[in-house]
Amino acid sequence: MLKQRVITALILGAILLSALFTMPFDWFAWAALAVFGYGAFEWSKLAEIKQFKYQLAYAVGTVITGAAIYAVFLEFELWTLAGNLTDKNYWIMVLACVWWTISSILVLIYPRGNRVWQHQPLVKAIFGYLTLVPAWLALLTIREWHYLIDKNEGAWLALFVFSIVWAADIGAYFAGRKFGSHKLMPNVSPGKTIEGLIGGIVAVILLTLWMLWSQEIAFENWLLLASCCVVIGVISAFGDLSESMLKRDAGMKDSGNILPGHGGLLDRIDSLTAAMPVFLVFFSHFYL
Repeated sequence: MLKQRVITALILGAILLSALFTMPFDWFAWAALAVFGYGAFEWSKLAEIKQFKYQLAYAVGTVITGAAIYAVFLEFELWTLAGNLTDKNYWIMVLACVWWTISSILVLIYPRGNRVWQHQPLVKAIFGYLTLVPAWLALLTIREWHYLIDKNEGAWLALFVFSIVWAADIGAYFAGRKFGSHKLMPNVSPGKTIEGLIGGIVAVILLTLWMLWSQEIAFENWLLLASCCVVIGVISAFGDLSESMLKRDAGMKDSGNILPGHGGLLDRIDSLTAAMPVFLVFFSHFYL
């Protein structure tokens, strides 16, 4: 099982790096939209949308919603040239952070408070929109940073966010397997432990210290960067737990089976959907 997970992860990592650093931005945007569109298709099953035609309609609707917001509302001229996030972009990300605050509260109080959304396809479908659309927009915004000056600067920034999430995930996985004995949230995800969460945070801190020591990313305030990375690591865990909560409600173990050893595509991007909007708000507020 572990071998299959590693092989799949290495293949996915190679594809991601190739997409980040070799694809023209327009191609990258469409490829990312396809990924999130398929994620929406898997989400429709979490939302207990039963018929295939409605599942497909939900996925297409998510794609159209994201593309419409990107095309009509968002402005990138200042961002791609000077690195200044415009008000519209910023407030969309702030709203995403508000949603993740609500989602985290729902996870913390589960199963209390689930009567509003339990077995409610429409409500859970809205949850999917609030999760997937801002995450896709955040990814594109991060990738476009200083694009007119250096086409790869945003790619490095995106890779930074991915690395933090991966470190948290890997640290939690191995620490949980080795030391895990205290359940984190058994009602939500019985396999996750407090030791695993601590291991993920430690892995994030070690990665951050390495970045600072090697000066890969030049932030003036080291403590601020370290705090940001820890917050991203923790919120990425809530992205995972949020999906686990919905899977538990729908009676599903995985969101799909497209990725050997990992389950569904949504199972791989759930942490990122929470991390990217939160990081973008931090980055635009404290760094720019």
